[in-house]
Amino acid sequence: MNHAPSIVHKLHDSAGSDYILHFGSVLDSNGFVQFIDCSQGKQLTVGINVDDLEFKYRVQAEFPATVADLVDLAVAIQASDRLAPHNLSEKPRRLHVVLPVRHPELLSAEPFRKKLENLLEWATGSEWVFDFQRRTEPGRPVEQQLVLPNIARSGSEVALWSGGLDALAGLYTRLRMYPEKQFVLFGTGSNNRTYARQQKVAQAVQSIFPRSCNLLRVPIRLSNSGEQTKNKIPRARGVVFTLLGAACAYLMGCRVLCVLENGIGAINLPYRASAVGLDLSRAAHPLTLLMVGDVVSELLGEKFRVRNPFLFWTKAEMCQALAEDGRTDLPPLTMSCDSPHRKQPIQCGYCSSCILRKQALAASKIEDKTRYVVPDGDCPAGDHNLHLSHMLAQVCTFRRLLSTSNEISLHWEEMTANFETLDDIIDRTAEAEGLSPAEMQSHLIRLYRNYVSEWDTVESRIAADFL
Repeated sequence: MNHAPSIVHKLHDSAGSDYILHFGSVLDSNGFVQFIDCSQGKQLTVGINVDDLEFKYRVQAEFPATVADLVDLAVAIQASDRLAPHNLSEKPRRLHVVLPVRHPELLSAEPFRKKLENLLEWATGSEWVFDFQRRTEPGRPVEQQLVLPNIARSGSEVALWSGGLDALAGLYTRLRMYPEKQFVLFGTGSNNRTYARQQKVAQAVQSIFPRSCNLLRVPIRLSNSGEQTKNKIPRARGVVFTLLGAACAYLMGCRVLCVLENGIGAINLPYRASAVGLDLSRAAHPLTLLMVGDVVSELLGEKFRVRNPFLFWTKAEMCQALAEDGRTDLPPLTMSCDSPHRKQPIQCGYCSSCILRKQALAASKIEDKTRYVVPDGDCPAGDHNLHLSHMLAQVCTFRRLLSTSNEISLHWEEMTANFETLDDIIDRTAEAEGLSPAEMQSHLIRLYRNYVSEWDTVESRIAADFL
């Protein structure tokens, strides 16, 4: 194993950093990162590996070195964000990441570095500095391996696969809309329970639509990291998922990656006026997807796009195809909870994600057979009504802003006066969506109107769980 430079040397090179992460070459086994906490003057060597062997099932015969570097970069971001503690109420973290890559001249170029660092600052609220060095280790086995009989044909649609309700409902809807199309589902992560769920949900869909979709996964594993207190708010996780998904799409011959997420959750407007920025996840935010696409395009030297075909759909609208086919058996296989419990029921039922799940199933008239802690388990300590009250307050705000007149332009003025990010979304993403600003305004107003209307029909039913 190669050893990183001494802590004294690295502290000198990275003055002002809170954390330094010096990676060895990213490998499928025996990889490592030297983690240095500058504030405490301590260092720890952590094992890290990526199992990308399933990339042997690909359309593209060649495994470009730039795509391998994209995988390495995603792994480094994942490990860095997980190992470096972060308190959103304090000053931003400053991370210095040293990473060997095959093409340091491309990743070190100013256009790429700037786009990457801006993306990560936007997604995590931290300051990132990268030092890309020349990789001396051979590539991982999959880079030299011959392509095996492919799981997909050219022209397949590649989509991120979390095993959640949006992924299920989005895929089911796309399969009904395009029965002739084949889908490649891409999953990642480091949790065995998550992997089992991803597979179980995928197999259930495959049984309904035989030979229409295939699951491909690239896990990232940390080892010997028990001494380090982990970051409890890993905001880079969505970026990592999307970067790896982009690598998968490229190897499948696609230049577009799909993210299946309802528009309310993707845009994720704050529940209260005091909430800012990273109080809310930006994993599937339209600006995040746009920025990831720009980063990937810059590295690969050709246009690549990350798109969300359900940006203007509510979660209930995504579930409509399941409702029409009477597939009440599928949603209970999925996980939505932000803080899963170790014992049954696993899903809490009172976090914002669980509540939106309940709202969507109720509004789409799907019997919710999922068991939740609230109302099916022992009532938790503390105020488990907090998220519901925040969500209902937000719905009340939307209702007030959208009831001032019948003119979309006036509705838009009211909405953007309270949620300035909406203007930024339109300014930066309307062209990528193939819409004029006025058309995109109309789509977004419709989205929030429908969301309010759904709540009007199911609020009493959802609230009954908390009585």
